[in-house]
Amino acid sequence: MQISGKNDIEKIKGFFKSSILIDDIMEILKYKVDSLIGIDTISANILKKSGVNTIKDLAELADDRILENKEIPADILGRWISIAKVIQEFISSSRFAQKKVLLIGLDNGGKTSILNVIQDKYSMVKNILPTRGVQREQLDFFGYGVVSWDLGGQIQYRENLYFKRPELYFSEADLILYVVDVQDPKRFVESTNYLKIVLQVLEDLNEKPELLIVLNKFDPDLKNDKTTLANAESAKTKFKNMVKDYRIESLDFVNTTIFESFTIKQMFSVALKKISETSEIIEKILSRFSDSINGRAISIISTDGLIFGSFAENETDETLINNTALLMQTLLSFHLKVGLLRENSMVLEYRLNKFSIRGEKLFEYSDKKIPVYLWLLSEDVTLLDEKLNYFTTEIMPLINLFV
Repeated sequence: MQISGKNDIEKIKGFFKSSILIDDIMEILKYKVDSLIGIDTISANILKKSGVNTIKDLAELADDRILENKEIPADILGRWISIAKVIQEFISSSRFAQKKVLLIGLDNGGKTSILNVIQDKYSMVKNILPTRGVQREQLDFFGYGVVSWDLGGQIQYRENLYFKRPELYFSEADLILYVVDVQDPKRFVESTNYLKIVLQVLEDLNEKPELLIVLNKFDPDLKNDKTTLANAESAKTKFKNMVKDYRIESLDFVNTTIFESFTIKQMFSVALKKISETSEIIEKILSRFSDSINGRAISIISTDGLIFGSFAENETDETLINNTALLMQTLLSFHLKVGLLRENSMVLEYRLNKFSIRGEKLFEYSDKKIPVYLWLLSEDVTLLDEKLNYFTTEIMPLINLFV
């Protein structure tokens, strides 16, 4: 699928210096490397010595060539190459078409309820009937188009439908959300066996989607329940042992409950980052930026709850910044509903703990104009002031091409 049009130019023009005019998106790969923001003339001349003249040359630069170049730091050169590859993929392939997400698991696991919560259809949760066969929907997750395939988990569908013609359901999938009822340990073995069949089918089809295990029904009153916690650990162990024979690079788990919608949103944030084209670059930029302003933790989060990326010195600080940001953005939404104007900047001071948390609106993305905020936890949040504009310029095009 070839990509063209003014809308596509708008999505990627943020990677380029303001003096660069883009008329034909199909010609971009021929542009000189110093047309990209961050690459100056001196660096361009250094790259030219290695035969790198255009964005296409930069995108195709082999990883081992990065270490050969002593004049440009490897992390900086690696980031330039990653951005060039993102641009090349956007122009030359269909990878930026809508993503296909498979929602799989045994019956009564809560798959359809999860979909309803992410779409704010809370009134439908209590009236849900078992999904019959396959329910295919074109959804909007955090402003990004996603095609969701909810595969009913009843045994008659698993045995007589999905695996009779597996190519109809499992081909070209980008992500599998495998839902497990953490309150039903008697079916853990059945659940792992089902996923085992799915993984074998994927190998036979030569498909390799990302996989996320969703431990659902981890309800608020059960978070510290010893039996539930033991069930969760038992499920993790069973799935980890089962996937050893398959091409799974990393197996991640998330806990969710429909009674706390933020857990569903955080789960989808983790999921979308796994299939994001720019997530890795965002995380590296956050790490470098946090270090430059002495930040303890930093995150980029949309007002509807998508965590694009975060960096922290430790897990406690990361949890603190993300949960505080999500709660503050819920408070902002309430303020808007009662007629207040949106605050573009806010600071929470924790004087006894000698740090502050600061939120700054960066920009809006997608056709829905969803605001994106930068959140910083630091002992001196004023250090953000002089570098905020440059950071915004650097990060905005990566958000536009997140998935």
